This record gives sequence, structure tokens and C-alpha cells, in this order.
Amino acid sequence: MSEVLERVTIAGRPLVCTICQGDTFVHRQLKLITSGLANSGFNKTGEAAVCATCRYVHTFLGAELTWTRLDRPEAQG
Repeated sequence: MSEVLERVTIAGRPLVCTICQGDTFVHRQLKLITSGLANSGFNKTGEAAVCATCRYVHTFLGAELTWTRLDRPEAQG
């Protein structure tokens, strides 16, 4: 399965990669494991924006992110 390229906004501002200044990302879900608390219900699910250019992983927990697919720019969410 090929990766879906997307643009990301946070509170209305476009995300730009902190490493290469790229503006295209791949969306991933993350499970954030807290050391020693793996079975205690404290683990959180986060989101990752993986830069399509340099592959740097930007991680977010509880952020208001809007993802716009580049293959369907009219679909957001």
C-alpha cells in the first residue's frame, strides 16, 4: 500500500518540517507507552506527521490537527 501524502494545519497554521522545511506529511497513529505504566491505563494515543521529504517524525498529543489529503484536497479531517 502506498503512502497517502497530506498537508497538516495546527490551529489554522500550516505545519512545516523543523528539519527540512517540507510541507507534505504521512499521517500515522502512535501508542505512547509510559515506562512502568504499560498496563495502568495511562498510555495515550497520539498522532505523527512523518515528513515526506526527510522522514522526520513530528509527534502530537491532544493537538487540533487538520489533515488534507493531496489526492483528494476537498476531503479534510
